[in-house]
Amino acid sequence: MSGRPVPVILTERLRLRGVEASDFETLRAHWSHPDTIRFIGGLARPPQLVWTRSILGSRGLWATLGYGYWFVEDRRTGDFVGEVGFADFHRDSEPDFWGLPECGWVISPALHGKGYASEAVKAIHDWFDIEVDEPKSVCIIDEENHASRRIAARIGYHQAGTVRLDGKDVLYFERTRGS
Repeated sequence: MSGRPVPVILTERLRLRGVEASDFETLRAHWSHPDTIRFIGGLARPPQLVWTRSILGSRGLWATLGYGYWFVEDRRTGDFVGEVGFADFHRDSEPDFWGLPECGWVISPALHGKGYASEAVKAIHDWFDIEVDEPKSVCIIDEENHASRRIAARIGYHQAGTVRLDGKDVLYFERTRGS
């Protein structure tokens, strides 16, 4: 499965594509916005981490695992909407969930509440269910992030417990392929 090119996914309003080096400034601004990081550690990503995680990491996921993250843009305007995808980050959590595709989504704060996250997350799970030979995927969500919890439930995730990550308990969800 490794070495898969990043597929372009089109929805009614969105274009999901591979991350490019030219996306760096957009992603740097995105990952320094307080509302972007509010439920994801609360600390702005320094430029080096944006480069290694969002640009190089995204490309490396696809090359290594055959799945990864997409850069999401508005089909009509080309404007940045967010990032969505799957990864195996080998997080230092207790218990760990290494080896399982972990879904994540982060939408531009200016676009919250417009259904973009639901649209993008549904699209990548439709792709995942056909293209990835894994029986399930997982996600972790801050207990206070009610919007993401609703999206996860709509896509078929159910809470399977909590994990301890960076000294904090985070909700842990699982989804069976095809749910």
